[in-house]
Amino acid sequence: MPTYTRTELRDGVVFNSSIFPGIDRVISLVNNLPSVAYFNIEGTTYSDPSSPYGGIAYRQIFNSASVTSLVNCTMVTESMHAGFIVNPSSTATFNFQAVGAIIGSGHMRFIAANPTILSGSTATVYGIEFTGF
Repeated sequence: MPTYTRTELRDGVVFNSSIFPGIDRVISLVNNLPSVAYFNIEGTTYSDPSSPYGGIAYRQIFNSASVTSLVNCTMVTESMHAGFIVNPSSTATFNFQAVGAIIGSGHMRFIAANPTILSGSTATVYGIEFTGF
């Protein structure tokens, strides 16, 4: 079960395993902020000469993914990404499942808007930490 640190998520992490249909994967997002925190699951980009976006296309992972059983968070989704608003000082959980088609290795990216707070010469990253799959 992979874990991604607050620093890794702030910079963005590509998930490099395939997700096969029919298996619920539980994701946990630990928010250590006293305010809401934000987390995204995004489709990655790839080269497509026919794309109207300068040859760049976006994987539409939520045409073949389902998210259910949200706890301590809310979600907004479309074909290319899902955004999660995680409650203050809480652990959010939800089930993620590929539906009908494999979500290929490298097709998803996780990112969180995690702030870095400086205290003297020490930098600490707050916000979302990820455990799942």
